[in-house]
Amino acid sequence: MKMKNSPILLSILFTVLALVFPVIAGVIISVKNISSLSSIFLIQFIAFAVGVLVTLWIMKRSKFSFQDFGLRRFKAEAWMIVIVVFELVAFFNGIKDQDGFSAQYVLILFLFVIAVGLCEEFIFRGLIFKYLSAKGLKTAIIGSSILFGIGHLAHLADGQDFLLTLLQVAFAFLFGLVCAEIVAKTKSIMFPIIWHAAHDFIGFLTEGEPNVLAVSIYVFHCLVLIGLAIYFWKALFPKKDVMKLKNPESYV
Repeated sequence: MKMKNSPILLSILFTVLALVFPVIAGVIISVKNISSLSSIFLIQFIAFAVGVLVTLWIMKRSKFSFQDFGLRRFKAEAWMIVIVVFELVAFFNGIKDQDGFSAQYVLILFLFVIAVGLCEEFIFRGLIFKYLSAKGLKTAIIGSSILFGIGHLAHLADGQDFLLTLLQVAFAFLFGLVCAEIVAKTKSIMFPIIWHAAHDFIGFLTEGEPNVLAVSIYVFHCLVLIGLAIYFWKALFPKKDVMKLKNPESYV
């Protein structure tokens, strides 16, 4: 079986590709023993920026156009308000003073999350979603989300707590599921890119020691993601379509 004719193998390969850039950044940070958050985010920004360029090159070399990968405009819809509220709730946990919270730190963090949003969305909701679509829309949505979640297991290599990593994998799956559904619904990858970058930016600004409020916000986020996932799933695959398939008269 040729790689180019196997969407699943290609998707796994693209998932590995997504891990290459943060791993390289991590090795540099570890070898140089860098502790400054600004410097760490700067190195990671450069790594993910290279990832964006590599991914765009792969898209360009593929048989699909950039529009096929979702690089097109999207229209504002009412459900976007839910996502805005979803993100703003995190600020109840307060903004944390990290690395002196200088203008330089905020700027580098901003550039970093944009690079991450572009790179990961291009790979998971762009390349992987498009190639898995050959197996069906449901496979593309669920498959890209599972791979996105599994990709977060890489945090274990950083010595992160196992339980915390599993929670991040579960959250990443839900987040990826909703993003994939949005791509399927809007035919655009642009909103997931913006949402991904904004979520990471707010997360780094408000992330602190685990407490009752932080856990409550996390649970709230998970519940909202589950609600959005169900909403989009029903919109994409309404039951009436299933009933039509079961009704012989629909073929007459």
